Amino acid sequence: MVQLYDWVKKQAIGLKINKRGTQVYILSYPKSGRTWLRLLIGKAICDRYNLPESLMIETYQITSQAGLLRTHFSHDYSSILSGFPYHRMPTDKSEYADTKVLFVYREIKDVLVSSYFQATKRTGRFEGPISEFIRSDKFGVKKIVTFYNSWHEQQHMPQAFMALSYEAMHQNPQEALRQTLEFMGMADIEEGLLETAVNFAAFNNMKKLESSGFFKDDKMRPKDESDTESYKVRKGKVGGFTEYLSQADVEYIDRTVAEMGCPFLLGNK
Repeated sequence: MVQLYDWVKKQAIGLKINKRGTQVYILSYPKSGRTWLRLLIGKAICDRYNLPESLMIETYQITSQAGLLRTHFSHDYSSILSGFPYHRMPTDKSEYADTKVLFVYREIKDVLVSSYFQATKRTGRFEGPISEFIRSDKFGVKKIVTFYNSWHEQQHMPQAFMALSYEAMHQNPQEALRQTLEFMGMADIEEGLLETAVNFAAFNNMKKLESSGFFKDDKMRPKDESDTESYKVRKGKVGGFTEYLSQADVEYIDRTVAEMGCPFLLGNK
């Protein structure tokens, strides 16, 4: 296991998995809503502490300047760019022992659809139909379940652990943001601060921000402005997978999840 873990870490050089001095990690499988959460957090912190909006998505920097727990977003070796097959995913989470972890998760079928467009339209990591993608060892359902299950089994490893579903964020974004900010060390949070951040990070406004070049980061720009599926912010829907997956695909995913088990999703029902 040690040799395998070392191999994965060696392959991940340059992916910025960890950041020195981090006190809170916000971890998620790709396409689970972290861009939305990052913008919610950034708007709230910049408004509260009078920081420039240009730093809004620089979470580590603004939490440091605000005197909050230094927070860093990471995909924890699950990045689409790395393309590690599910059976080579590291399951040892001891590197997070001295930190707090906020784990963001989402309905697997929606993750797979969004990941497919990320891999085909933005990163060029995959070619082929979505039915092949969801069955892939490098990108498919088995990889997501492996990632979810490894964290469910080792959620005791960090100093503190909090799980937040994308669906709960949709149901009550202000409460989800409040819990997140409190986890990061913010106290006395005003309702107005939360409301302003939620309105700012609304899906339609996020699309406008991406299209206008508001974010000074190439990863936050559409690959092709005429192709809505190539945007970083695509649709932001709960249950949108029904537009893309066949009945056979849905049955395959459900069967795989049932065989492997997935306690996070069961807890979200």
